[in-house]
Amino acid sequence: MSEQTYGPFELLSAHKEDPPGDFGERRRIAAAAQRLHDALIRIEAEPAELSDWADRLEQLADDVEGHERRETRPANRALFSGQATARDIFDMMDYDPVGGLSNPIAPHLIWDHDSPEGVEGHVTLGQAYQGPPGRVHGGVVAWLMDSVLSRAMHAAQRMGVTGTLKLRYTAGTPIDTELTCRAHVVRQDGRKLVIEGGIFNGDEQTVEAEGIWLIPKALVGGD
Repeated sequence: MSEQTYGPFELLSAHKEDPPGDFGERRRIAAAAQRLHDALIRIEAEPAELSDWADRLEQLADDVEGHERRETRPANRALFSGQATARDIFDMMDYDPVGGLSNPIAPHLIWDHDSPEGVEGHVTLGQAYQGPPGRVHGGVVAWLMDSVLSRAMHAAQRMGVTGTLKLRYTAGTPIDTELTCRAHVVRQDGRKLVIEGGIFNGDEQTVEAEGIWLIPKALVGGD
């Protein structure tokens, strides 16, 4: 029996299935790396301890760097032809820079809801993402919003790339606090898909976002 395959509008649903093969271990590695990264920031320790940690981490880096890396371009092409396998989906989505559970640098954004009407998720950003004391760096906010608005596009079964992203910082976004992220598609004008969203600290909205995503010409049948 042939392996099930997926197309571009099945991306989110396919990634909600059980992870294939070794992704349990890949997620464990990413989670451990994130814990370590957060714990080391401005840590108080003796020079001997710091030296020991550096030696061990450098050795691990040497061991890991010797391995080959899988190229994702073939997986992306397979997705657009409707021939992506579950492994292809997880190789792309699980390493997403926001919410990718196998990506050590990805903020751990958990999606609570996604549908054509919009998406919602929650995330807690730690010391690694701090800009001003106690606040999330503005560039990290932009990084997060680009991904959240893109998620809304996929949930609405659209495909496109970021054209513009406008942000309004209405209040400080705190670190070490559970935040809610929301977005929804507003309208489509030809190839332009207008998407809005924001970040909320409880009932207070700290960021307003609006973006235009550009749909490939082949999917709209014209210029």
